[in-house]
Amino acid sequence: MNGAYLFESAKCMALTLQLMQGSPVQDPADEPDIDNNAVVNEYKSEAKYKQNLVDPKNAEAAISRDSLLDFYGKLTLLRKDALINGMLAHGEFKLAAAEHAQVFAYERSLDGKRFLIVSNWSKESLDFDLNPDFLDGDLRVSVYPEIILSNKMMLRPYEAFAILR
Repeated sequence: MNGAYLFESAKCMALTLQLMQGSPVQDPADEPDIDNNAVVNEYKSEAKYKQNLVDPKNAEAAISRDSLLDFYGKLTLLRKDALINGMLAHGEFKLAAAEHAQVFAYERSLDGKRFLIVSNWSKESLDFDLNPDFLDGDLRVSVYPEIILSNKMMLRPYEAFAILR
């Protein structure tokens, strides 16, 4: 990989793996209370300091790294959500796009709630048919900040998202 999608691919893999079936999920009440905003802000301050020490051409890389850390923080908070935590720990798992070789999509369901995770594990854009049930769902996290849910989607390279319904 030439680095063109370095941060997108890292986010795609993190989203997919953090929300997988069988992921170790602890009861949120048992987890130590971590102030994710403090961790992110501390990292940003350090990154900003380092950014001033390096060549201005590398400033974009420092900003992207901040974005990556923010994204990991969002995933951590998402996993602490009691509903999501229950779905990951006890929900039924089913593949949602077995016909796609490069798209790993799966659904977790529990007590009438459904959680769809879609990940394009390719550097190519791919066509994807989104289940109409999820069009009006709650987009909880996504690799790309701007995303439009539709029946026929063109997934960008390493695009991944999770929808709760």
